Amino acid sequence: MRYVAVRIAGGLLTIFVSSLLVFSMIRLIPGDPAAAIMGRAYDPELAHLLRIRLGLEGSFIQQYSSWMGAVLHGDFGYSFINGAPVGAQLQARLIRTLQLLAGGITIGLLISIPAGIISARHKGKWRDGGIMAFTTLMLSIPQFVLGILLIYIFAVRLHLLPAGGWIDPEQNLNGWFKAMILPWLCVGMAMSAFTSRVLRASILEAKNMDYVRTARSWGLSEREIERKHIFKNASAPTLTVVGLEIGYLLGGAFVIEKVFAYPGIGQLTVDSISGRDYPMVQAAVLLFATGFVIVNIIVDIAYSFIDPRIRQK
Repeated sequence: MRYVAVRIAGGLLTIFVSSLLVFSMIRLIPGDPAAAIMGRAYDPELAHLLRIRLGLEGSFIQQYSSWMGAVLHGDFGYSFINGAPVGAQLQARLIRTLQLLAGGITIGLLISIPAGIISARHKGKWRDGGIMAFTTLMLSIPQFVLGILLIYIFAVRLHLLPAGGWIDPEQNLNGWFKAMILPWLCVGMAMSAFTSRVLRASILEAKNMDYVRTARSWGLSEREIERKHIFKNASAPTLTVVGLEIGYLLGGAFVIEKVFAYPGIGQLTVDSISGRDYPMVQAAVLLFATGFVIVNIIVDIAYSFIDPRIRQK
């Protein structure tokens, strides 16, 4: 429990620092949101009143305290662009981004776990060489290039799948599934490359440990040794990498969403930055930071159960 409490406390501190940084950096962006909202009808006195209404007047500490107090009560403010509640817009986009990441991560694990195990079992053989060549290719291709290639092959040339966009699954479940396949593949293929390499290296390292040699001397079969000893110890570093990959995907979702014209939270954040929509950007970045922290806390706790020595440090 102490280990979990320490990890949660560290996560809360990270979220606080992240909120402070994004709040500070947003206010360093040149330009006046009040002037941008008023456009040609700009009037200094009205602009001053608008800045007060938007919470842009007062000292930095006053502005931050007011904003954070509202956030803690679930109020993220209103968008400068359309005047709609930020929380409602983020909720709708977040669900779509989670659908994208959940499917992509599932595909990534379905590829990387068998690939890592097969590659380690057949080290130096053609299967290992083929898997290593595939992972090297995936690591060398930027994610947006991979997305464009998938669109060109499966949408433009073969006409098998839609090139992008999003369909409401409640209205057309089959159409939604088809539209999600290419973004899922893009996420999964990119994630699987590094994860499978780490799993392969961890399995090969575990095979050379003393406890594995001892198990062999006791007459245990290779399959039993893998199941009871090798895979358990190889899963710890792989779990850490999966957590980091998920955190990276949370932060890099906007790349995939832009390529596939997917209306998720990443694309909303980019558009909000361009439009100087302070409340939306602040809330979105805070949401990303919170998600990253939660994922890493879960990974750390899971790691501590795999390797109890972690809890004792």
